[in-house]
Amino acid sequence: MGRAEKWFGRIVWIGILVNLCFAIPALFAPDMLLAGLDLSPETSMLWLQNVGMLLVTLCIFYIPAAVAPSRHPTYTKLVVLSRLIASAFWFYLLRQPSPPAVVRTALATDLSLGVLLLILLNPALAPENRLSLGGAVRALKSFGAWLSAGWHTTWVKVALAVVVLVGALIGYGLWYYLLRAQPDFEGATPEEHFKYGAIGLSTDSRLPYYIWQVLPTMFPEKMPGPGGWASFGFIFEPGHETPVGFSLRHIGYPALEANCSLCHTGTYRTSPSDTAKVILGAPAHGLDLESFQHFLYACAGDPRFTPENVLSAINQVHHTSWFEGLVYRFLIIPVAKHGLLTQKAAYAWQDSRPTQGRGRVDTFNPTKFNVFHMPDDGTIGTVDLPQIWNQRPRENLYLHWDGNNNNLHERNYAAAMAVGATPQSVIPASFQEVTDFLLDLKPPAFPFPIDAAKAARGKAIYDRECAGCHAFGSPQTGQVTPIETIGTDRHRLDSFTPELVERFHAINTPPFKFDSYRKTNGYSNTPLDGVWARAPYLHNGSVPTLWDLLQAADKRPTVFYTGYDVYDPKNVGFVTVAPDTERLGFKYEVCFPGNSNAGHAYGVELKDSDKWDLIEYLKTL
Repeated sequence: MGRAEKWFGRIVWIGILVNLCFAIPALFAPDMLLAGLDLSPETSMLWLQNVGMLLVTLCIFYIPAAVAPSRHPTYTKLVVLSRLIASAFWFYLLRQPSPPAVVRTALATDLSLGVLLLILLNPALAPENRLSLGGAVRALKSFGAWLSAGWHTTWVKVALAVVVLVGALIGYGLWYYLLRAQPDFEGATPEEHFKYGAIGLSTDSRLPYYIWQVLPTMFPEKMPGPGGWASFGFIFEPGHETPVGFSLRHIGYPALEANCSLCHTGTYRTSPSDTAKVILGAPAHGLDLESFQHFLYACAGDPRFTPENVLSAINQVHHTSWFEGLVYRFLIIPVAKHGLLTQKAAYAWQDSRPTQGRGRVDTFNPTKFNVFHMPDDGTIGTVDLPQIWNQRPRENLYLHWDGNNNNLHERNYAAAMAVGATPQSVIPASFQEVTDFLLDLKPPAFPFPIDAAKAARGKAIYDRECAGCHAFGSPQTGQVTPIETIGTDRHRLDSFTPELVERFHAINTPPFKFDSYRKTNGYSNTPLDGVWARAPYLHNGSVPTLWDLLQAADKRPTVFYTGYDVYDPKNVGFVTVAPDTERLGFKYEVCFPGNSNAGHAYGVELKDSDKWDLIEYLKTL
């Protein structure tokens, strides 16, 4: 095989590798490819994968021309022709209005390969198979003769060495800024690990940290209020650059991912001038998770969210190197934007439901629609975030508001799956550390004085009226009361369907295995430990205080504000009427579907004095 024929074959092999660099991501990671190429999220995944399959097929037909160009002259000529036709196609697209940036890259690639192959074509073929195009062919022959003369070999080797070196440097840089994993945060105490340790979410469930840092300054008008990230109810502690509930991981680039404490850490203040106290394992009653999502979507959809603008903002807080800047400009920022816009489309079902508000979340609809891709059934699953302390005495009790599972291990992994963990991404050891910590985490004591005499009288009332369903050890505690009996809003109950149970049971990819799920017809009787810190009450957070809960439904508040953390020690719940509640809180209205405050009419017939005694005792739990 002559020198020209060898080089022709080598360039064909290079073209095959270039094709595969597009085809393989198109087949197996179309989301990432779309983002990397800055294509519209609406681009069809099916057709993108189809293009990838066609490119693989084309590569197979290229192989004879790569192995022995002169032995397969027809293949050899068609390879050259296909590259030139592709170049003409890309040139045509380039002339269309606003072509994607990938068109220029594709044109440069196909045109370069096509011209090189055209130059080498005749020297690579036997004389009887060569093309004859007059002067053009003679020029190509002259170049081919020059190519095969031999004196240029050193320069070719130098050029090849340079190409290999540059490729190695680029490969190392991509590994360093995209794949290189550094050790995750390990808290000095179980409490620190619970607040800031990683449980292991998938890559597309993380947000690049530098992008997270600059969004409030780039888009302040989209924030729900002053205070930066704290306006969403995030809890910041001195000495930590991220809020409670987020782990800062370094896998190539620093990125944030949520953990269990995001939704299960609360705060309270004894007065407006008091410093907030953190309660681990408590409901995050101030967290506005839906607004946080919508803020990210609005930023990603803003015309100002471009790689150039975001990178410029990043460089104000973190000076990127030249290569790091390229990685952010062409990969990290486009992928993050594409991921957020894709998630926006996936969560469009939220727009047809009442606003969730602070301290609440739709629990199982994200699993139905975004994990299992079930059709939107119009159900509303919004509930108050629960406490997660004292898990050991809850073992074998029926969990979740509707009592659909009595397996702590399954419940915890299902919650992780709903926020983006996969069997491949989850970190079992870290997850187990959090699980073990919560087994014996105790609720905090009521932080105000308690009248011992009133509490003693209240205990007798509690034992008679409440303990049968709410005391640890009672046969009915952790069991389900039918909806016809309990009478509370049934929307959350109806959102968890038998079809969803089947989907859970079909999963068997350790450590994800969900055999204990069931469909119920009511709500679970939950223990009342630390009940003072679990306001507002009922499964949907529709009753602001314990005093309100002991009133008939028609006397309970129909409009109030949630998310304010100053505590009301008399009525036992957070203050809902104060100068700052409307400014900082969420307006809860029971008239919306899923927000009813009816039901749980237990204790409403007690005398007011007995109700106050009962409330005093409940403060001690």
